[in-house]
Amino acid sequence: MEHDLVLEGRVVTPGGILESEVGVSDGTIAELGHGLRGARKIHAGGRLIFPGFIDIHVHLREPGWEQKEDFRTGSSAAVHGGVTTMVDMPNNPVPTDSPQALGAKAALAKKASIDVRFHGGIRKTDPEAVGRIASGVVGYKLYLSETTGAARFPEELLPRVLGSVAATGKPISIHCEDQQIIDEASLRRRADPRPDSYADARPGDSETSAVRKVIESLKGEPSLVANICHASTRETVALVKGAVAKGMRLSCEAALHHLYYNRAEMLENPLLRTNPPLRGEDDRQALLDAVKGGGVSFLVTDHAPHLEDEKVSQGLAGVPGLDDFSHVVSWLIRAQGVAPARVAEIAAAAPARHLGLADRGEIAPGKRADFAVLDLRASEVVKNESVRSKCGWSPYEEKEFPGRARWVVRGGELLMDDFEQVS
Repeated sequence: MEHDLVLEGRVVTPGGILESEVGVSDGTIAELGHGLRGARKIHAGGRLIFPGFIDIHVHLREPGWEQKEDFRTGSSAAVHGGVTTMVDMPNNPVPTDSPQALGAKAALAKKASIDVRFHGGIRKTDPEAVGRIASGVVGYKLYLSETTGAARFPEELLPRVLGSVAATGKPISIHCEDQQIIDEASLRRRADPRPDSYADARPGDSETSAVRKVIESLKGEPSLVANICHASTRETVALVKGAVAKGMRLSCEAALHHLYYNRAEMLENPLLRTNPPLRGEDDRQALLDAVKGGGVSFLVTDHAPHLEDEKVSQGLAGVPGLDDFSHVVSWLIRAQGVAPARVAEIAAAAPARHLGLADRGEIAPGKRADFAVLDLRASEVVKNESVRSKCGWSPYEEKEFPGRARWVVRGGELLMDDFEQVS
């Protein structure tokens, strides 16, 4: 039979790399093999054919902050980075915590060129309201500290809301920082003008304190699937691994910037301010080790675009990342020795399982035809003028990466062809 599309190259599977062709028909992977016929054929040669990357942690800013990002520009940035599915967070000016707000956001997301799913917000005044939006979300997001667009959720209500989320059957992702520790630390560092002192205002023990409280509360909800957002410390990874060893359904994610940068980089680039902050080299190495050998379940961007001038003038926390997903993946493989199969697991297969998206995340017959084809011989120096995100800048500007996405396919539709996005 003739397929709509055939990709030929080095297919990344759970068991390793397979020299093969992938036949696509009606938006679905039909078969893997050799000598396949197709109306169109992509000769990827020695390039790596990954399942389309799935980013479970992005902030697309619409509605309310459209000047920073919207679903059209955010999805263009995602395609640039090889991401074909992303999950938007609820902390907009109007939180996504009601059927009305969720419906309005879903309508806006129709202009996206990739698949957008949603995390639901949680009302501290009415935690049980999570059930009213369960059908429209893939999970929920809870903030244990104040951060951009989000107020702190009271710790004393944590067991109650975890029970409400467990009743929906959906997972929960938790931003873990202890606000009391942050408040005390912020007072101590006010007189310190160094850009990297922001890390002292939100110290590592604020994260681990919150993680411990979450683990203790999760003991009462053994059926609940939970994820610790943007782990930044060695201790967090160890706490999560220990909880998993005891049977808890807990995971943690690593953000690209916490893997690539350490605290010292903030001395020269204050734009790298994030919540949680960049940590020391020991913590960064611990995260990289967990990416390589287990302990980190998901690779995410925590894409949080702000306009560059407001980052400078207001000291806002958050960096964009979608444009550079494949850049950092290429660096993980070439410079850090992360196996491609491990990348496919934490950037596609595990996120799909976590979200209950059984139709994607792996290159196998019957799965949706989502692909990110990486060229590890196409090195590139990041330039702000090449960024697709509306914010117009990259935290990796002037950094050289060993590779990038060359072709991107979503549901059998070619979104990037030989480095050029298809309009």
